[in-house]
Amino acid sequence: MIRSQFDRTAKLWMTLAALVLLAGTAQTSFAQVTNTNVYAPANYTAYQPPAKGGSYTDAVFGSAVKRLTDSMKMTRTDTGTSPLATIGPEYSTMSPFNSDNTRLILEHFAYFGLYDGAGNYLKDLPLDVNATSEPRWSRSDPNVLYYLRGNQLKQINAGSDAISVVHTFSEYSSITGAGESDISVDGNHFVLTGDKRQVFTYDVAKGVKSPTFDVAGHSFDSLYISPSNMVTITWLSNGASRYQGIELFDQNMNFVRQLTKSGGHMDIAQDTNGDEVLLWTNSNDPTPIPNCNNGIVKIRLADAKQTCLAQLDWSLAVHVSAPDNNGWVFVETYAPSDIIPPTGWKTYTDEFLQVKLDGSEVRRLAHHRSRPLNGYTYMPKISTSHDGTKLVFGSNFGLQAQLGNPTEYSDAYMIDLGPSVAPAPDPAPAPATTTLVQQDASGIAYAGTWMNNTNGVHSGGSAKMAMDLGSRVTFTFDGTGATWIGYMDEWSGIARVTVDGIAKGEIDTYSSPQKAQARLYSVTGLIAGSHTLTIETTGRRNARSGGNWIWIDAFESVSGGTTATATTTTTAPQPAPTPTGAPYHVEQTAAAVKFTGNWMSNTNGVHSGGSAKLAMDTGSKVSFTFTGDAVTWIAYRDMWSGIARVSIDGVVKGDIDTYSATDVPRSKMYTASGLPWGTHTISIEVLRKRSASSKGSWIWVDAFDYNGLALQ
Repeated sequence: MIRSQFDRTAKLWMTLAALVLLAGTAQTSFAQVTNTNVYAPANYTAYQPPAKGGSYTDAVFGSAVKRLTDSMKMTRTDTGTSPLATIGPEYSTMSPFNSDNTRLILEHFAYFGLYDGAGNYLKDLPLDVNATSEPRWSRSDPNVLYYLRGNQLKQINAGSDAISVVHTFSEYSSITGAGESDISVDGNHFVLTGDKRQVFTYDVAKGVKSPTFDVAGHSFDSLYISPSNMVTITWLSNGASRYQGIELFDQNMNFVRQLTKSGGHMDIAQDTNGDEVLLWTNSNDPTPIPNCNNGIVKIRLADAKQTCLAQLDWSLAVHVSAPDNNGWVFVETYAPSDIIPPTGWKTYTDEFLQVKLDGSEVRRLAHHRSRPLNGYTYMPKISTSHDGTKLVFGSNFGLQAQLGNPTEYSDAYMIDLGPSVAPAPDPAPAPATTTLVQQDASGIAYAGTWMNNTNGVHSGGSAKMAMDLGSRVTFTFDGTGATWIGYMDEWSGIARVTVDGIAKGEIDTYSSPQKAQARLYSVTGLIAGSHTLTIETTGRRNARSGGNWIWIDAFESVSGGTTATATTTTTAPQPAPTPTGAPYHVEQTAAAVKFTGNWMSNTNGVHSGGSAKLAMDTGSKVSFTFTGDAVTWIAYRDMWSGIARVSIDGVVKGDIDTYSATDVPRSKMYTASGLPWGTHTISIEVLRKRSASSKGSWIWVDAFDYNGLALQ
């Protein structure tokens, strides 16, 4: 759900803490659970946290939690009144930790307190840095905080309190970042809006403002900046048209594409493979992807492809906090209704989750124990350090009801994840029930061409097999897991496995000698309910196999207890070796190089093969298809060259500026290496754009180098 204007100016927060007192010194270790059982916090309405500086261990999930503050014993610096009553991080999507985790800022009702990296209070920052000023830590100087006042971007040295003006935007009466965006990963760029109408980015290092985008009266909720300094605008209107949902803009504020049809709590990060991704709750999506209702969704900025990472019960709302490029995102859930366990308690209720960006694991860290005893400040707003090793959050622990604390009450807590550790053993699950389902049962649907095979080695004495590309079988089951049982031999091929519409990988079913009733793939730890497991033939095999056959002997469904992993893939032994290929050089005149649009030929000895092609019309495109794992675009560069967009397999990889002040023939303009072995297509599109230094927008194609198999 999208924050209201009240949220932005009232920003306080809540969430976490969990169980049983450990007491004493701060703990820096953590554990977690990865199954999907329902776990309610014990002694929910009576448990009280330790004193400030003390720690406790969440008895269900094992994380050590330190209490940082006691707001009921503090006086407000801005008014001189007592108690202060509300302390917490500003919001989930900007890190309260500085670049080296030695400093931390927390919001004290409407101004900010400074703490060391262990959460010990140091001092209050000057009141010029307040709840409306959006303070953001520098990425390069651990002492510097940037913040906004009126139409100025300012900075403060957190040690000396020295304040200076970075830039005055005299063309506006006020500037704002709309309350949610952090400084860019490069440490230089902010996304801002002038007078709540003109959206732009500002480069602190160069003192350069980008072109602006005029929202033209369309109401928006938030602005975010990606690691490559692209911008998202979340509009208040939902739908598939312009100025609806979440839209993406390039570094020059040119519209690129719609990412979602609705807004929602979110953050932006970089995946481990370099993809920029939006991590978003789709609770407001009018057309969610299949099997992902009220889900945590990863959206690739390059093409808006959605991947479901986790599903939640409809009783739960969330906030999202993403660290830098470490393969995880933190999500905390909260129930707007005052649920008292065990009645109404669901899987993941009032928890902090660490969700893997490939969708394979959800780690459950702690219960936050913050009850909805007010309209906003109770809400969990977990915030992570940039490296993902520290979490800070707020919780009221229901102390309004227990101790008579003020309605607007919260204190700050911290989990120090430290270096990555193995998951703790899960609490003993309820006994699991496994049901064997034969391949011809009513819950199994086949598509394509399948043959029957009767043999005593199979479960139930028979099995089905197929080898035609695209033949598939779908097993629909009700439970928390399932297993595909098949036959493996020297003529078996490679199958693709999908769970609830999400691709989980390819399974090589070849084996020598043969294996009957082999457990080829298992998925466990699913949310209890209806799911589908789909097996599809790929028409491929490894080099040792004599055929492409895929066998279906039976399935097992699991209900009740779960294992400690959300998804387990069992690949067959003896995986197919990855081909190494060979290097090849292909001229632009080759049949595998396809041109569309208006391209001109240029004959000159400086080019590879004595010729090249060039174009400057918008949308002119060239593509080269090959089989292998690496490719390089070779081109001519000069002072008349422009900017091109490069895509691999339809996924935009970036815009390449080909300008050069001097002539540079046979330049390696772009290289994609480490691709998964297979057939790939590199495309170069003319944008009719150029840098400020260039005199033209020409894009050249001279040749391609690639590693792979020879062209047919």
